[in-house]
Amino acid sequence: MVPKIRLDNIRSDMKDTPRHISDIQKKIILSKTNEERSLMGAEMIDSVYQMIRDRIIEEKPGLSKREINAEMFLRYYQNEFSEQEKEKIIASIKSG
Repeated sequence: MVPKIRLDNIRSDMKDTPRHISDIQKKIILSKTNEERSLMGAEMIDSVYQMIRDRIIEEKPGLSKREINAEMFLRYYQNEFSEQEKEKIIASIKSG
């Protein structure tokens, strides 16, 4: 079972969207089923993944698929592991 999403308690310090537009967005999101909202979230995650991947390829053209995957790992988990752990993981990613 997908948990219900409550949008009334989400706090944001960014207030660049007019209130009436924010209310319309909220109404649209809440009109969707839990499954539709979950799919929207998954699509957003996929989009961010592709943007990061594209940026790496743009910044470092010529990388192999494994090298791109190692760079992706660093972008997502750079602060989650020690330098020694990252080196082992990257070596594993690059070796396949």
